[in-house]
Formats: sequence, structure tokens, C-alpha cells
Amino acid sequence: MSMFQSLPIAASGMDMAHTWLDMIAGNIANANDISPVGQPGYRSESPIAVPAQTGNPPGGVAAGVTMAGVALGPKGKLAYDPASPYANAQGYVQYPSVSMGTQLVNLVIAQDSYQSNVAVATHAISAYQSALTLGS
Repeated sequence: MSMFQSLPIAASGMDMAHTWLDMIAGNIANANDISPVGQPGYRSESPIAVPAQTGNPPGGVAAGVTMAGVALGPKGKLAYDPASPYANAQGYVQYPSVSMGTQLVNLVIAQDSYQSNVAVATHAISAYQSALTLGS
């Protein structure tokens, strides 16, 4: 593995962490959205990250991460709210199953991941600059 692969690997990690942060923000923003019972309501989202493989050789050295898809959280939970315009005949509405505790823990993990990848990129740039000054 060449030392020049560290920047694209760190960049893919930053991109994945940024995507995860965006999904967490969406989950928190939609945590209190209600929907009629039986209708598809909001489901929490999280990215599915897989190692990105280089083409040479197939299945060779990983070249960072890529998003394989989006994992959806569990379906919503019912709550009794007869005053809601979305309430059914029994007075129930459907709330998303978004756990704020889980979202905040994921927020810290995603933020740490982003910062770690920024540190790798910063160190790689510093190493490249040092390598360029060796001959002078």
C-alpha cells in the first residue's frame, strides 16, 4: 500500500461520517412526527458502511469505506392522543421509534469518526510536505 492512498481513504471516512451526521440530524428532527395509524410513518435511518475495495486485485486492499445502503429503524409506536387530527377512531396516532439516547450516542461516535479522519488527512498532508522538502 502506497502512502498516497491515505488521503482518499480518510476522505471516504469523512464522507461516511458526514452522511451519518446528516441522517442523525434527520432522525432527531423527525422524532416527534406523527402519522395516522396504518400509514407509513417516519423510520430512523442509519448508513450501512462497507469497505471499498480496489480493483487490483479483486478483493484486495480496502480503499476506504462506501455506503451500501440505508438501514431503517423499527416501525413506529402507537400513542393515545384523541385530540390529534391524525387520530383514528380509537384515538391512537403513530409516533416514530426514534430513541434520543441512541441518536445522541451515535452523534458522538460519528463526530469522533469525522475528527479522526480529519486528523489522518492532516498528518498525511504534513508527511507529503515533508517528503517534498527532502531533496532541497
